[in-house]
Amino acid sequence: MTKYKMGAIVKNVPKGSEKWYKLAGWKKIDSKKQEAKEAKDDKTDSEKTTTT
Repeated sequence: MTKYKMGAIVKNVPKGSEKWYKLAGWKKIDSKKQEAKEAKDDKTDSEKTTTT
């Protein structure tokens, strides 16, 4: 299943239906890009933030 998004609506779409969602204007969400972005945005480092 692949995730597609239209506005604020996100749906898991089976492979057979992807064609119709693309024709209707839905955008495909790349899960690999989202995971990389979330990992990059994590700026917590326990060694640097501890103060004793």
